[in-house]
Amino acid sequence: MQQSSDETNHVTQGMSVDVGRAALTVTKALDYVGIDDKSHGRRVGLICHRLAHHLGWEKTRRHFILIAGMLHDCGVSSTTVHQKLADEMEWEGAEEHCIRGDQFLQSFPPFSIFATAVKYHHTRWQDLPETLDRETREYANLIFFADRLDVAYASFILNHPYHEALLSRKKIISELTPYAGLLFSVEFHQAAERAIQKDSFWLELRDEYLDDAIMEALSSEDYEVSLSFDEIESLGELISQVVDAKSPYTHYHSLRVADVAYTLSGLAGLPPYERRLLRLSGLLHDVGKLRTPDEILEKPGALNEHEIAQMRSHPLDSKRVLKSLFPNNQIAKWASEHHEKLDGSGYPFGWKGDQIDFPTRILSIADIFQALCQKRPYRHRLLIDEVLEIMDEMNAEGKIDTSVYTLLKANKDELYNIAIRM
Repeated sequence: MQQSSDETNHVTQGMSVDVGRAALTVTKALDYVGIDDKSHGRRVGLICHRLAHHLGWEKTRRHFILIAGMLHDCGVSSTTVHQKLADEMEWEGAEEHCIRGDQFLQSFPPFSIFATAVKYHHTRWQDLPETLDRETREYANLIFFADRLDVAYASFILNHPYHEALLSRKKIISELTPYAGLLFSVEFHQAAERAIQKDSFWLELRDEYLDDAIMEALSSEDYEVSLSFDEIESLGELISQVVDAKSPYTHYHSLRVADVAYTLSGLAGLPPYERRLLRLSGLLHDVGKLRTPDEILEKPGALNEHEIAQMRSHPLDSKRVLKSLFPNNQIAKWASEHHEKLDGSGYPFGWKGDQIDFPTRILSIADIFQALCQKRPYRHRLLIDEVLEIMDEMNAEGKIDTSVYTLLKANKDELYNIAIRM
């Protein structure tokens, strides 16, 4: 693959990233966890922004709470946890995903300013630490309020047409009224009572209007930062942690696939910029699995045909997210094709032979190799010779690239140690 010196410098030195747009894209990935409700994070962000208007907050604070609200559930990878959040006003253990979200956001510098608000977004208004400054207390509690208001809204529209929210606005807000002054600031509840009188408040929560409303709000504040490639990789690692935390059986999978692919690509002689892009693709290749129910990922036996069909959508779900986050390179392409096989038996496109480029072949082998090296719910971790026995058969059947696999076998001990590293 040829690349100009300008493109090489662009990758090596990094790129400019609009923090708001990056947060929106990450939130779309996180919203996959909801399975049926794929817009909770974005709706919470927009609700926060609209309530901030009615609280008289200035533009910079409104922009801040929009992004913080969108990112508030970045510590939720499990569909089971998501269901608890949707079913209960308060529940034991809610703080676990808040702490995890704080840690995730701290690991990516442009998002770290939102971490403390996310950490306390399920803490009662009266219980927020006195050590927090007033603005942070308000950010955290407004997210809590918006989160619960959206749960009430989402529960309502499960059984009613969208337009009926306009007829039942008082009924929806009334679910939070008993908690004003206890869980939430009374001031926030009063602001919500004013905000919900506008039809636009409810209409913009619908999927067909939601992203337009968010993008309009984001455009009011220029928040573009220039990131080094190291910082871009830290964003990839943040997202990979969210993905891999979905199941105890996938911990470190994305990170180790990325490291195996990076090492293999070096052995294959790929240039440095392409290797780093491929590593980033490895970090993010399974982001679409956030949409896969926990019970499928953790099933101790073979998947049935319906479960397999659900699993097979995750490469295209990954592509959708990554195309938005990294529109001008091959990251989304490689990630979405990592289950393709040279004989055409892979998915989702069924590519074969030359339709599959060389970096994708590397990523595919790295993914297969690491998955076989890792403990799964239906088996223990395989030893290196057991892994190679399985992959020998795949190679003989023409499913994987022989030249890449030969490199893997020649460096099997090094790569095995990378694949199982904790």
